[in-house]
Amino acid sequence: MIFSTGEQFELLDPALGSPFATVQLSTSADVDAAVATAVRVAPQWRRFDWPERAAILRRTAATIRADVDRIAEVLTQEQGKTLKEARIEVERCAETFDYYADDRFAPRTEQREVHGKAAWVTPLPLGVVAAIVPWNFPLTLLANKLVPALAAGNTVIVKPAQTTPLATRILLDHLADEGLPEGVVNTVLGEAPVGQALVSHPDVAMISFTGSTAVGRAIMAGAAGRVKRLALELGGSDALIVDADADVAQAAKSAAVGRFFNCGQACIAVKRVFVHENVYDEFLDVLAARVDKLTIGDGRNPGIFVGPQHTDAQRQHTLGLIDDAVAKGSRVVRGGKVPADPELAAGFFVEPTVLADVPADAAILSDECFGPALAVVRVASFDEAIERANASEFGLGSSIWSRDPAHIRRAVEELQAGYTWVNDMSTDYETLPFGGMKQSGFGKERGAEGIEEYRFLKSVVGKEGQEVF
Repeated sequence: MIFSTGEQFELLDPALGSPFATVQLSTSADVDAAVATAVRVAPQWRRFDWPERAAILRRTAATIRADVDRIAEVLTQEQGKTLKEARIEVERCAETFDYYADDRFAPRTEQREVHGKAAWVTPLPLGVVAAIVPWNFPLTLLANKLVPALAAGNTVIVKPAQTTPLATRILLDHLADEGLPEGVVNTVLGEAPVGQALVSHPDVAMISFTGSTAVGRAIMAGAAGRVKRLALELGGSDALIVDADADVAQAAKSAAVGRFFNCGQACIAVKRVFVHENVYDEFLDVLAARVDKLTIGDGRNPGIFVGPQHTDAQRQHTLGLIDDAVAKGSRVVRGGKVPADPELAAGFFVEPTVLADVPADAAILSDECFGPALAVVRVASFDEAIERANASEFGLGSSIWSRDPAHIRRAVEELQAGYTWVNDMSTDYETLPFGGMKQSGFGKERGAEGIEEYRFLKSVVGKEGQEVF
């Protein structure tokens, strides 16, 4: 159910810079109504047995896949990513529905030994969960929260980013069509006041949020008064280390794909590269050659690899970080500005940018750059690379390209990040827990660990011989 009685809001096409649709925002009263509905329906949904819940999720996965082209077109128009990337996102969303429908995630009560007593530990749903989703991956990041929450038996309030609500609505329509009872999932739409109303609402048991560290801190503060459970996937500034003996060609490919996918607008995008001085020049040459092949333009057109940034504000932030780095002595190897093509003038485009010799005081090394600009830094040793990689408030992802087993082991143990890729592309996987440390947040999404965020364990004790389960 959609709860929105507030003002109208125009959606902009990022590639064209022009409005293409209008949606209605929510109010704090809408939040109250959505939560009241979720509370009212919660007992009904909790009584659905596991096979019924899992079947709804599996059927929804199938209908999402059958509708992939339409959903991808809507996603590209509202978010800006290429159609190829949009299809990948839709498919990954469907995978999440299938993954948590597996019987291994069914709730299981465990009997425990307590002398002279009957005792069990049983998993139960939390109640009402608020899922606050950003605009960069509206469907996969929604699925990471929504699907395990539903599988665990919770009702959910979804708050998509107000600039990317349309593909989400299609997905939720499919879920309803496949048998999810009305009111189990409810949607509100709006900026900070709507989010604050969710966070502070006494009947919301948990907040699951993906977004900036600054907003994550505000959510923590707002939730503290009622001691709510939180799962926060926050900012990132992922480091990639290129060791002296690395496969330079593959490392450069990993850096290019990891930085410029989704126009660099990803928490786990490669954002800082620390290259050993022995292979520094070679790495830059190979990387520049790869960037030269990246076509930029409207993601609906064939052959486009890099679409626009999502908003003009995002573009200006990226350009500001580039200008700051250059002013402090960085060298522009590729890109660095708005494209000259007049056909792209109205959209929110930035050229794929490579910055070399980036000094330590450049903001692009400390702030999260959410755009197509990559900072490359020369280091004299592996020890320096580790130290520089860890010199960040963020700790989401990291990568190491090396043939040295000792260096690889040290990178795995010493890099302060929730994920480390070893001689491999930086992408997350359905079966592995995803989440950061330091200012990148806490809690896990994906994997078996992901569903446990949405359950609490109750201990049950009775007299010896007592039957409960």
